[in-house]
Amino acid sequence: MNICDRIFIHYGHNKFSDYLWEEVQNVKFCKPYGGLWASDINAKFGWKDWNKEEQYMKCDENNSFKFKLKSKSKIYSVNSLEDLNKLPLDTTISQEIHKISYCLDFEKIKQTYDAIEVNISNDNRLYWRLYGWDCDSILILNKKCIEVIN
Repeated sequence: MNICDRIFIHYGHNKFSDYLWEEVQNVKFCKPYGGLWASDINAKFGWKDWNKEEQYMKCDENNSFKFKLKSKSKIYSVNSLEDLNKLPLDTTISQEIHKISYCLDFEKIKQTYDAIEVNISNDNRLYWRLYGWDCDSILILNKKCIEVIN
């Protein structure tokens, strides 16, 4: 299925708002500051699954919104360690940290891609290289690629 035909869900807000949007910025971690996090509603192991397993928070359908990606969106999908290795690393972070967890250069990635999808469940090595992503998810880097459907 084409990624633009899939439906994603974000938990924590009942609607998308420009007011809540924060531009993606690199931080010394494998996840950036900003952007919008979501999971495919049919993910093998999405945010709702992770929260249920870890008892972290309740994923309330009343505090969520669904969206698709616009047809011209540029999405980079990571399904294996080989896919991950093609993305640029944040060169301001020491190589020692990269040996523990990849700190991607999200500011550089967003110059080419509107979103990055990581399917942790496709390759167990991804979980350890992106320790902190925890589940199959998509990180929206460009809010203009979102088409809210509810």
